[in-house]
Parts: sequence; structure tokens; C-alpha cells
Amino acid sequence: MRILSKSFLIAVGMLAIGLVSSSVKANNLLVGSFTLDHPTQWKNTTLPAGNYTLKLARTETDTNVLKIQGKTQTLEIMMFAQYACTTCKNGALNLDVAGDNRVVTALDLPGFHVDFTPGRSSAQKERQAAKTKPAARTEQVAVQVSPN
Repeated sequence: MRILSKSFLIAVGMLAIGLVSSSVKANNLLVGSFTLDHPTQWKNTTLPAGNYTLKLARTETDTNVLKIQGKTQTLEIMMFAQYACTTCKNGALNLDVAGDNRVVTALDLPGFHVDFTPGRSSAQKERQAAKTKPAARTEQVAVQVSPN
């Protein structure tokens, strides 16, 4: 009888470990990678040039966490439900470039779009760009994304 209960307990423990490990993997919505050729400002963080991975993971609330990780720098960004995008199909980082300075202005991922210059309308952004000398240009960095 004791042997049966120990076997049952071990079987239940192994099942629980299997369920937990598979649910941890299922928490990642998207995984991907990109390369920055130049140091780039993203929010309040400067990412050095190099290769980066990204993971978009579910949380227990209505937000998701986007984790960008490089060799020496990590950045975490909360992704809220309003960032959902039904027309976003490809991954791309949108950058404003002025001289040697690059700033991330938006991120597109399959199913998500995040604008990092909130609070200004596109007309206000155009007026500000017209005042800035020299005129800023834009770049796009491809983000290779695969659903997890």
C-alpha cells in the first residue's frame, strides 16, 4: 500500500512539473531578433550597436512584457491591450535619425504596434520636424519574428 501511494505521489509530481514547464513556454507570444548597426536610444535607454533578441510574453494581467536583450543591455517594455494591431504583419523598428543620433519612434510586430512618441499628433510631429535643422530622416530595422 505504501509503495502504491509513493508511486502515485511521484507520478503526480512529474505531471505537475510537465504542466508547469509547458505553460512557461506557452507564455511567450513572439520571439525574434534584430541587429542595430549604430547605438540607438529607446525610451530612456541607449542600446549599443549589436545583435538583440526580443520576447513578447504574457503576464497574469491584461498587459504583456516585451523584453529586448543584447550582450550588455536589457530593456523591458509593458505592452498594453491597446497596442493590438490587426494590420501589422511584419516586424520592424522605426527610427528617427539626426546626424549620428538614432531614436526608436515605433515598433511593429505581427499583431502589435507601439508608438514611442505619444502625446503629439502627426501634424505636430511634422511641424516639429520642419523646425529641426538639419531635417531628420527615418530608418527601418528589420525584426525577424516567429510566433512561439
